[in-house]
Amino acid sequence: MLLDIRELKTYYHSRGQEVRAVDGVSLTLEGGENLGLVGESGCGKTTFSKSLLRINAPNARIVGGSIRFKGRDLAKLSDPEMRKVRWREISMVAQSAMNSLDPVYTVGDQILETLQLHTGSTTRSALRRAAELFELVGLEPKRLRSYPHQLSGGMRQRAVIALALALDPELIIADEPTTALDVVVQDGILKQLELIQGELKNSMVLVTHDVSLVAEMCHRVAVMYAGRMAEVGPTGTIFNEAAHPYTIGLLNAFPTLESAKGELISIPGAPPDLAQPIPGCAFAARCPFATDKCRREVPELRPISAQHYAACHYAERAAEFRRAAGEQLQWQKQAQTETRLERTTHRPDPASLFERDDSPISGNGDRNILAVSDLLRWFTQKRGFVESVRQRTRPVVKALDGVSFEVGRAEILGLAGESGSGKSTLGEVITGLQNATGGLVSYGGQPLFAKGKFRFDLRREIQMAFQDPYETLNPRFTIFQTLLEPLRNFGIGTPDTRFDLAAEVLRQVELHPAEQFLDRYPHELSGGQRQRVAIARAIVSNPALLVADEPVSMLDVSIRAGVLNLFRRFRDELGMSIVYISHDLATIRYICDRTAILYLGRLAEIGPTAEVIENPRHPYTRLLTAAVPSPNPDLERKHVDARGEIPDPLSIPNGCRFHRRCPFALAHCGFEGRDLKLLIENAENGRAEALRAAVTRLEVEGTSLIMRLADGTEPSEAAQTVKELMREHDQPIDEAVEEITVDERYIEIRFPRLPEPEHYEVGARHTVACFLYEPERGPEASALPVGGYSSR
Repeated sequence: MLLDIRELKTYYHSRGQEVRAVDGVSLTLEGGENLGLVGESGCGKTTFSKSLLRINAPNARIVGGSIRFKGRDLAKLSDPEMRKVRWREISMVAQSAMNSLDPVYTVGDQILETLQLHTGSTTRSALRRAAELFELVGLEPKRLRSYPHQLSGGMRQRAVIALALALDPELIIADEPTTALDVVVQDGILKQLELIQGELKNSMVLVTHDVSLVAEMCHRVAVMYAGRMAEVGPTGTIFNEAAHPYTIGLLNAFPTLESAKGELISIPGAPPDLAQPIPGCAFAARCPFATDKCRREVPELRPISAQHYAACHYAERAAEFRRAAGEQLQWQKQAQTETRLERTTHRPDPASLFERDDSPISGNGDRNILAVSDLLRWFTQKRGFVESVRQRTRPVVKALDGVSFEVGRAEILGLAGESGSGKSTLGEVITGLQNATGGLVSYGGQPLFAKGKFRFDLRREIQMAFQDPYETLNPRFTIFQTLLEPLRNFGIGTPDTRFDLAAEVLRQVELHPAEQFLDRYPHELSGGQRQRVAIARAIVSNPALLVADEPVSMLDVSIRAGVLNLFRRFRDELGMSIVYISHDLATIRYICDRTAILYLGRLAEIGPTAEVIENPRHPYTRLLTAAVPSPNPDLERKHVDARGEIPDPLSIPNGCRFHRRCPFALAHCGFEGRDLKLLIENAENGRAEALRAAVTRLEVEGTSLIMRLADGTEPSEAAQTVKELMREHDQPIDEAVEEITVDERYIEIRFPRLPEPEHYEVGARHTVACFLYEPERGPEASALPVGGYSSR
């Protein structure tokens, strides 16, 4: 047995109180085993994982229990002895890669420091080992010279993983290693971790709130709640035969591409205050099946079946609980019991909240509330003096480059895509936080911008809910002051009625009892409560259009379902239109009527959500759906080959913007000199190596590639090698060549300048910007070719 934890207790001392963050946890881990640790924020997951390395905050201490790692009790080791364990035997992949890396050192220097400090190796051998580590995690060794800010989010996370693997530890603790990463980048990280574990045979504790990651990567699952273990067992057993009501609730609340077709079940309430004594079961206050016994007696973690343990008095009735827990009403009964003191006699019909007849579009019969046509948002980069002398034209980042779509009344439109695709920029232009460079944005048939400025008279009509509830709310304002500001700015209500209006909007976002929240400050609320307040502020002016930018990405699974259900209520009961921005396709599948896929500033596909998700037409949409992890532990999903990352918007690709990463690309999709340059630089075969030796410099001019030949190189032989390299490539780059010119000192390969694909209709209100669907291709354009990305 690699790790044996018995009755571990880690307490924090804060404001004169003792917070029992980890309160009597017992757990084991075998060599080569992966254990998933799941639960809501505040349940003790991170404190538990940091306790294993003894790197908790200064106000935390281990007050009891043992942590036996290979027979030694880590809790009793001295600080010098513990330093020898860290990184060499147990390492950690922290949640935020940007915060884990020192911004003033290159990532290579930080790996060198770890290697030399712990092994005493020379700089040369440490550099060689660092290069091996980068290749192991899928990064080019030349990236060792990069600073953290010069790497993408996925690259930074891979660098942190390389740092954790530097000393070949037997145990890796991965604390939310893919949080806030795109689904494609996340899939690449998971693929790399699996390859590494297959090679090194180490163990891993995966700390996460994403149950689908646990289903794909872990052999066993431990569910934590209020500092204790609620349930532990094999992954298949936990997912198919969960015995604890909390585990059942978590699984019901998690949106997947399959479960999103039905109703997500949210868990009402919040975890208990760990600074206060908890009589009985910690989950009793939120459990729809709790009895008086649950409120009096603490349940022990007891065996249910082989290797399956649950801390529930009524675990034998788990099958009955699983059936009943599939209904939201079952959970709402408990929520109503807990909030029975709230007065509800004065609550109006939600549809009548802040009724108004002064809307600029109230009498407009236009079916669409928002129309965007050929929208441009370009950013001109600043340059220093030397760069301005070298380049006459200033480089332009084309964040949005010809985007067109409509949003209907009482419709939710989803916007999906990787980071850098332009989603947030589009949301900010729609809400007037950024000005458009070109194109037209119409609201209710009226231009949204007048003389390049957002029209102030429409400010009330369009509001935005932001991603981070921690930075959205003013920490010096009470919740009432936060909600009062838009009410005063837009002249809504009177000083006598605004308190009631603020309380009512809190009820609309299901914060009960509403009056008790109005005098609180943001730091006194949980993350889910803060996000609901942020949404309340956005809807308090009764906007007709709400732009929600990643509103649930930072929320726990149990809270996320409730917030998503809120948006559906806003649409159904208030007639609100919503632009929902997310990289999480499962949440988009759950709440959106239509979905638009954005790639590098342009729409790749737009259509009814069910069609776009279940039958993706564009190769990029197919990549996104194939990269979504499955919550079914019995399903073996192949990881996708993303073929690189989204290109630099400073240098837009020729033709179709996705052609470089597309496994279905055609010869006229836009191959160019840059693609051939990347092929020569990165291909790992004899021909590519021979070319790299024969060429002194590769220059891209327009769509052409010029190869400067080294002395003694036979031009005709080098040209033939280039042709063979292109012919062997799995994309038809050789068919795209327009002309090859061979000279004594150089070879020029020219490619034609090609247009971008138009949007072709593939169904009712469903269009795709892909040459595969050109009308002249006939019936063969009805579906993507077989192969390419792995399918679900």
